[in-house]
Amino acid sequence: MSKHVVVYGRTSFCPDLARSQRFLEANQVAYTQINIDQDDAAGALVEGWVGYRSVPTIVVAEAGSNLPFEEPAPLPAGREARSFDRGTVITEPSDEALSGFLKRNGLLS
Repeated sequence: MSKHVVVYGRTSFCPDLARSQRFLEANQVAYTQINIDQDDAAGALVEGWVGYRSVPTIVVAEAGSNLPFEEPAPLPAGREARSFDRGTVITEPSDEALSGFLKRNGLLS
């Protein structure tokens, strides 16, 4: 299966989004960005995965899709989404968390 990265972001400045974009670009990881402030359906997806509209929410999807290739693991009770690797979805990751997420999914050496 061919996988790719989808970044759910927004058009207004977000430092976490900018940092994740820099990380992806510096590591030559191609990605598609979908802005949840311009796409209500995408915003609803993020809200369903995270509980609120948090960006960046980064997804590993099958080629041709913008949805996780597998259902993301649930968030443990009381655990915030920030930097929590849920298998196919990670939200507001640190560079270290994003690196591990991409490596585990075969998208970064």
